[in-house]
Amino acid sequence: MKRIGRFELISFITGFSLLTYELAAARVLAPSIGSSTYVWTGVIGVIIAALSAGFLTGGKLADARKKVSDVVWLLLLAALFSVVTLTSYLGLLDWVVTNLVDSRLQAVVSALLLFAPTSFFIGTTSPYLAKLNVTSLESTGQTIASLDTFNAVGGIIGTFVTGFILFGFIGSREAIIVVTVLLIASSWLLVPKLQIAKRVGVSLVLLLIAFVPQSQEAGAVNIDTASAHYKVINGYYKLQPVTGLITGPGGTQSAVYQDGSDKLVFWYANQMAELTMLQKPTSILMLGGGAFTLPQYLSEQLPNAQIDVVEIDPELLEVSKDYFHYENPSNVTEIFTDARTYVNQSKKHYDVILVDVYGDASIPFSLMTKEYGKAVAGILKPDGMLIANVIAGTNGGACQKVLTAIDGAYRSALPHAVYRNEYSRPEVRANYILAYARQPFAIDGFNELPTPVSVPYTDNYAPAERLYYNCQQQAYQG
Repeated sequence: MKRIGRFELISFITGFSLLTYELAAARVLAPSIGSSTYVWTGVIGVIIAALSAGFLTGGKLADARKKVSDVVWLLLLAALFSVVTLTSYLGLLDWVVTNLVDSRLQAVVSALLLFAPTSFFIGTTSPYLAKLNVTSLESTGQTIASLDTFNAVGGIIGTFVTGFILFGFIGSREAIIVVTVLLIASSWLLVPKLQIAKRVGVSLVLLLIAFVPQSQEAGAVNIDTASAHYKVINGYYKLQPVTGLITGPGGTQSAVYQDGSDKLVFWYANQMAELTMLQKPTSILMLGGGAFTLPQYLSEQLPNAQIDVVEIDPELLEVSKDYFHYENPSNVTEIFTDARTYVNQSKKHYDVILVDVYGDASIPFSLMTKEYGKAVAGILKPDGMLIANVIAGTNGGACQKVLTAIDGAYRSALPHAVYRNEYSRPEVRANYILAYARQPFAIDGFNELPTPVSVPYTDNYAPAERLYYNCQQQAYQG
């Protein structure tokens, strides 16, 4: 059995580094651009294109030169641009968001400027390593396959280690530092005695720059968890000092007053609480916990009700305790899983179901389908009420299509609905509170929601990304 050589080890490290870098790239873009499929598409597409260009360039370079020292400098160049990513992404993303409106263009341009160079130089090493590693025409296929295998295994391990472990302990910036260190270290696996002084100097400079602390936004705390990036900010809402939680460019998702008041900050949260209390429930399900501000409030107002809160990110519990006055009430049970998964599997039935599940400013497509509507209605008691917070519109156009899509999912099983928004008039885009039940009902200040004219979407096809993108563009233009 052939022992693992330097070339195979470098191939493994570059595979590991590339996938760690790619996952970190999406996390870096999330606070400014979002974490939608469009963002992932931009990141993956640009990195694959940069790799392909690197393969082509590396192959030509290897055929022309075939010098081991070239790989050393290609790896150091990859590390250099990784450091450039670290030092420039905050300012560059501010520029992109300020000058480009289209989120798809934002994702592609950001990925090109921030992540393509490092990916390109990692790509150049692959054909170069193959050229250097081939010693016999008879074993060319096996030799190249060996390098490709180690590269793929490195990528697989990098994906799992980064996604399942690293992001639970370090942030996206630190993940890119790990990539930088690995690339620099791998460059020393080849001809370590060649140009020692120059290589030591370059390596130390890159490491020093990489480890320089990043300046933080005044009054903000950045938090990375295994599943998301959050920002806790201090600011003002209607002239009152508040602490808010931000998960992306769509705005503040949860907030509390800094004076310790137990009042809810946002209109939609107050509306959901008021409607819930009108029902005098003994059992409540809330899909989407956020900073747990609404469950905390309801636990105090309805001490005899059992409140189950489904939140996908368990680390938000500690964030909520540290920054948002959450106190683990005895009548609240936190359930950390995906909302749709819980709805599909739950055997419990509830008087009230509250739905406030958002990935930044959009609802996941899995909560926009007829199958979801049937499943969530199945765990609502016969005389129960479902209350949903939706960012959409009733003034025609793209944002009304978002409302129609979401409403169609619920109305497929809960035929009677009322709605209102904060302004009590049709809006292009705003927070709407929707309430659903099996029997006709009326609530002061709410309007009856017309029956949807379109067929509800299904798990097979629900174009959530397109609908939200078009709604966003309509809001910008309006």
